[in-house]
Amino acid sequence: MSAKRIYLSPSNQNRNTYATGGTNEMAQCDKIAAATAKALKRCGFEVMVAKSGTLMQTRCPESDKFGADIHMPIHTNAFNGKYTGGTRVFCLNSNGRKAAESVKNALGAISPGKDDSVSYKTDLYEINVPRALTVYVECEFHDTVTGSNWIRNNTNAIAEAICKGMCNYFGYKYKLASSSGTTKPAQTAKPTTSKPSTSKAFKPYIVRITANDGVNIRKGAGTNYPVCGSIAKGGAYTIVAEKTGTGAKLWGKLKSGAGWIALDYTAKLNKA
Repeated sequence: MSAKRIYLSPSNQNRNTYATGGTNEMAQCDKIAAATAKALKRCGFEVMVAKSGTLMQTRCPESDKFGADIHMPIHTNAFNGKYTGGTRVFCLNSNGRKAAESVKNALGAISPGKDDSVSYKTDLYEINVPRALTVYVECEFHDTVTGSNWIRNNTNAIAEAICKGMCNYFGYKYKLASSSGTTKPAQTAKPTTSKPSTSKAFKPYIVRITANDGVNIRKGAGTNYPVCGSIAKGGAYTIVAEKTGTGAKLWGKLKSGAGWIALDYTAKLNKA
């Protein structure tokens, strides 16, 4: 059986700026597409990536000529600068829903927003024009601090999740990145075995939340752990342990036992 072919079409919207990092949608989606291509090829797919910045009107015929089984635009989303909405995947109709659901389920499991969804879109050029089924991926909302930082810090994890979705849809075996000598993706990595500091030398301290849209509380120290709550900007909380993990330079354990927060988006006040 010949390998399935996937055409990746990263966003060319370089005027859509991110909330953090001095970057934009095109720059980040180019990175995600490159990492996704690497993952897909590792798992046995044939892949073509659109040249950065080219127009949809060039890409769709190129996808058709390639003989794509899936045409996949890769974008990041935006709304009002306050809403980190999660993973959105679009397709034309019920024919593409199963493929779209596969990607949504894999990527939605790691994106910070909670409102993951699949929707039918009949008004988008790259959904209507290609001969292949289109799975149009919006990876998260880049106009919030939480969304922007997550996208920028999780390029490989996003790519691996998209690859997993395609493997699940086509019945391919997903091969871990580590098996080919590359870095293991964040969403499949085993939680670190190192324990949070419980030494008498550690002194609890209080932090204030500084991110405009607050921070997520996670079950463990890293974005590869599920979200179990959130806290708003301005609140003060006691940190009783620190730990390194995916998606932030340092994570702190809440005294309440609710979970862990990224300390990158806090300001240290004093000792508890």
